[in-house]
Amino acid sequence: MNEAARAYAQAGQGETSDASSHQPTELLVDPYVGKNGYVQNAGFVQQPIAALEKRDMTGPVAIILHRTEGASVQSALNSAKSGIGTHFYVDKDGTVYQTASLLKHTSHVGRIRSRCYEAGSCPADEMAKIKAFGWDPKRLHDHEKVKAYPTRYPKNEDSVGIETVARCLKNCGPNDKGTPEWEPPTAEQAESIASIIAILQEAYSLTDADVYEHDLISYKTPGEGAGLWSGSEGE
Repeated sequence: MNEAARAYAQAGQGETSDASSHQPTELLVDPYVGKNGYVQNAGFVQQPIAALEKRDMTGPVAIILHRTEGASVQSALNSAKSGIGTHFYVDKDGTVYQTASLLKHTSHVGRIRSRCYEAGSCPADEMAKIKAFGWDPKRLHDHEKVKAYPTRYPKNEDSVGIETVARCLKNCGPNDKGTPEWEPPTAEQAESIASIIAILQEAYSLTDADVYEHDLISYKTPGEGAGLWSGSEGE
């Protein structure tokens, strides 16, 4: 018997371990953004909608919170096939659908407001220029979009959108008087929203200051993005 065969025979004669002790080990891996731009290990449903993905994403540098203004996630996903929608949708039971890669931007913000104007911090010449636009969101958007973030609000090209399935309940129309009232997120939705934001903050080094309510930076029904998330310190 040659040396290799002898070594094999000697190894095979040893005692084997108890088969009953062979239990599978659960390997815990933190959620992360994969090379394809989809979140892994978070239990999200990957449901790509090709029409949503536009050109390459810059960053992202910010997160925008939305409500669907509809009663079901399916209606929201169907609507997204038109090419307007967000990267994530959060159903009533907390299920998260990722519909677009984080490598690509989607059309979800619309025309942005002036950040310095809203804060009352524009230099005099800038304030005068903005006032001269009058009520012209397109001119204002074109003026703002060339500024660097965070001097301006985030736009489609550099932000991630999160839609929460929830409706406007009262004072929702443009001619209605009074403050619009929105469905609050369910406990499951609130948990999922916080999870998405935490993953994105970790992946892209974002802070709580980089999370925005849609209606505060664009032209939407007041309160559309309010009350969905209280910040990482409030979790």
